[in-house]
Amino acid sequence: MQGVRLILLPFSWIYSSILLLRNWLYDRGFFATYNIPGPAICIGNITVGGTGKSPLTAYLANEFKGDNPVILSRGYGRKTTGLVCANEHSTATEIGDEPMMYWQRFQQKVPVIVAEKRKIGVEWIRKNHPNSLILLDDAFQHRAVAANCSIVLMTYDRLIYNDFTFPAGNLREPASGIKRASLVLITKCPANLSEEKQQIIQRKLNVQSDIVFFSSINYSTPIPFLDETWKPVKQVIIVTAIANPSQLVQHFSQQATTHSIRFADHHEFDRSDIQKIQQKVANFAHESTAIIITEKDAVKLEKWKKELAACQVPIFIQPMDITIKNEQQFKDIIHGYVANSNERSS
Repeated sequence: MQGVRLILLPFSWIYSSILLLRNWLYDRGFFATYNIPGPAICIGNITVGGTGKSPLTAYLANEFKGDNPVILSRGYGRKTTGLVCANEHSTATEIGDEPMMYWQRFQQKVPVIVAEKRKIGVEWIRKNHPNSLILLDDAFQHRAVAANCSIVLMTYDRLIYNDFTFPAGNLREPASGIKRASLVLITKCPANLSEEKQQIIQRKLNVQSDIVFFSSINYSTPIPFLDETWKPVKQVIIVTAIANPSQLVQHFSQQATTHSIRFADHHEFDRSDIQKIQQKVANFAHESTAIIITEKDAVKLEKWKKELAACQVPIFIQPMDITIKNEQQFKDIIHGYVANSNERSS
């Protein structure tokens, strides 16, 4: 693996140089940036893969429910183009798995808009929801628009100062891009992370220590995908199509024997995938077995409920939320940004 990384390093240097030039051109005004009027929060990351943007977006939508939040996403993996507003007839195929998950989680009370061109999405929202707080999901590198508050996420096990840009590493852009962030959230931390370790990370990130926060994942009681009631089992078969399911697998491995069926992030399930799941169940299932899926994957597996029910084992959705250390301070900072933007736009 180290040898492959060395081979790819020159390509990473070229890629980094291009991105540094791009950022410089945006910073100097050679490329136009649309500054979003009114309150807007960008949730993004510098690394590829699952850093926990979806749980944070949901957290913010709930925290700011009094500010009329609207979620704006690119709708990655959808089969449509242009601007689409989620409605009661929407599917994950039409708007993407994450937007569909938001739409279902908030029971259609939070508008969800998808648009690959974020400026078009923002302008539509400002016209149709003029007093809303826009939550831009995964838009940190989309510099054609700028929110007044940007939150950058990275996982505890993949900190950016230990990494390279793509393709030798996992960085979407050079680590210096973090300086554009209003807040930095280290996600998927151990629940008992020491103050000393937090301070070391804060120093190495080379940003103001008071904008760096830490969070861990909270798994609540699984909810039924079919009609069963959750009870502890001896064996679980974990089916995921997310970027990084390792912590979910680790969570269940502490309480049961685990088997994992992993698909690529945003994967759209087809009949052959369902047959693969059925075969896995046939090989391993016994009377104390359950299938575990994520909220994000549940919206795509909805159309395969009948086939999955034929597995004759209970299927549960594992909800995932975040717990933020020094949460009140974190919320106070964001509320300050929202209040300031409301004052400027009034």
